[in-house]
Amino acid sequence: MKKYLGITCLILFVILVSILAIFFHKTILNFLIDIDVSRFDFLFIYLLICIIYFLLPLPASFIILLNGYLFNDVGFYISFSIIIFSSTILFFFSRTISNFFDLNITAFFLKKNIKIEKITSNSLSILISRYIVPFFFHNIYYGIMLVNFRKFFIIIFLAEIPLTYAVNSIGKSLKNFTIETNHSIINLFIDKNFYISFIIIIFIYFFVKYIRRNS
Repeated sequence: MKKYLGITCLILFVILVSILAIFFHKTILNFLIDIDVSRFDFLFIYLLICIIYFLLPLPASFIILLNGYLFNDVGFYISFSIIIFSSTILFFFSRTISNFFDLNITAFFLKKNIKIEKITSNSLSILISRYIVPFFFHNIYYGIMLVNFRKFFIIIFLAEIPLTYAVNSIGKSLKNFTIETNHSIINLFIDKNFYISFIIIIFIYFFVKYIRRNS
């Protein structure tokens, strides 16, 4: 009974948070765009809201782009730090819920002759799914699956570097494009920060597609 209650509460919680996050998504982004990050007190508020944003089931790419736009190269370090920090919180939050309600996802799938742990909990699966599964749900899932945290941390740490750098660089290029009044759309596409970032993203896309096809 406790197990089913736990699963129900977890599902309802995720649904509730998702609805609230989607409803206030535009408001949060508009507030972050308008905030004066040159002032320390506002910068603190901005970073705090960014952390909260990453703890919600919302697309992380928007904030990474915004950080690149506002802070240039420093935006990468801000986004990357928040991503790792938020991932750790979500991972241990879901693990705590799993332990408290004695959730055993692996046992549930074993009853249906599906070895879900073997399929999704190896290092390659964690890496590939990081680029496929939304940020929030990826962290929650692997926390519930009781994956070794050290392995999870190392994999997401390495996986986030290229993609975060690429998206941040696109945000940086967009800032240069909007500031320079004599820049055309062609200047945006020939900006090395822009096209190198797209090459990285395209490479990751085809790499993931290749791995999935041959696994």
